[in-house]
Amino acid sequence: MKLFADTSAFIARYHLTDQRHGNAIDYLRRIESGEADVRRLYTSDYVIDETVTTIFARTGSFELTKKCGEMLIGSRAIERLQVDDHTFKEAWEFFKARGSIGLSFTDATSAVLMRRKGIEAIFTFDSHFAKLGMVTVP
Repeated sequence: MKLFADTSAFIARYHLTDQRHGNAIDYLRRIESGEADVRRLYTSDYVIDETVTTIFARTGSFELTKKCGEMLIGSRAIERLQVDDHTFKEAWEFFKARGSIGLSFTDATSAVLMRRKGIEAIFTFDSHFAKLGMVTVP
């Protein structure tokens, strides 16, 4: 399956004291071993932005933030999708229509990119995506 990785998954992965750190590591191991049947892993430039910003805000560690950013930006296993002007405008309309359930604008861009690229599921710990009717993992 095609899988989109959300900010909450990356934060859980890199923030060692996050309550879902173990869950994130376990699922990533399942992806690496082939058990999770993920053909391609995607994320977006907005998710990376939100992730490194949040990691720094929560930990205060610039070194951890740089490490996280370098891992995400340099990963060959993750295809990074760009939020272009068309995506931005579509996401804004989506956000205005559905944002009241607690979506962030970044979540709206993710939903639009997933639909556009035919991505079937999202690796997330954010319940808002399930409220949109998306398949969430783990």
